[in-house]
Amino acid sequence: MQAAQHGGWPLTVRLSAAYCALTVQSALMSTRYNRDDSRAEARRRARLAARGELPEDEVEVEEVERPARGGFLTSLFPPAPPLPNRPDPLAGFDPAGPLRPVRERLFLLRRNPAAWVLTGVLAFAGYQASAIYSTDIPGLIGNFVLFGSLIAAGWFGWQRPALFGTAAALLGFVLSTIWILIQFAMRGAGPDAFGTTGDVLASIALTAVYQGALGFLGGWYGGYLRRRQTQLSGQARRRR
Repeated sequence: MQAAQHGGWPLTVRLSAAYCALTVQSALMSTRYNRDDSRAEARRRARLAARGELPEDEVEVEEVERPARGGFLTSLFPPAPPLPNRPDPLAGFDPAGPLRPVRERLFLLRRNPAAWVLTGVLAFAGYQASAIYSTDIPGLIGNFVLFGSLIAAGWFGWQRPALFGTAAALLGFVLSTIWILIQFAMRGAGPDAFGTTGDVLASIALTAVYQGALGFLGGWYGGYLRRRQTQLSGQARRRR
């Protein structure tokens, strides 16, 4: 009778106690299930390790080694992306030692001399035709030969397109300078015919820089054309 007069407190207390008991029991069961799952997972990993296999979430991901930043030459002549089915262009190169950027580029030029020597000779012929005939049709053809040879140097010098284009342009310039000096010498012209030594050297240096810049752009463009054609050819083969 007293319990009923107090608004049913004993019933509420009993319900609260039952709820707490259920909560505690659920927590204990959850802890037991988690412990059992952990043990089962540990046994599974042990079996995989015994077979020499790693779980999917523990597969080692090979870290991609970032290439070391080079100096001024690397920025000036950046390496081209590798072409498919092509060997390593620096195979056999010894990276140890001083002046690695210089030795690396000389190594590439020695391994593929035809890419810049033959195109350099063509650049010399085109330069001579454009200088002698200037506005005539042979001069126009000479300009096409000059720029085409520099682009071809970058095409065939896939290891460093800009490097091979610059080398071809400078070779053509050196051959042109030697040819002009020989022609003047055969006509009896001495060093005084070219002006003062400082003016001659400044003119030669300025022309060399101009030809080198043309070779850099032409070689870079030739390398870009080759990589682009390779990409389009690969896409066409995949579609077929």
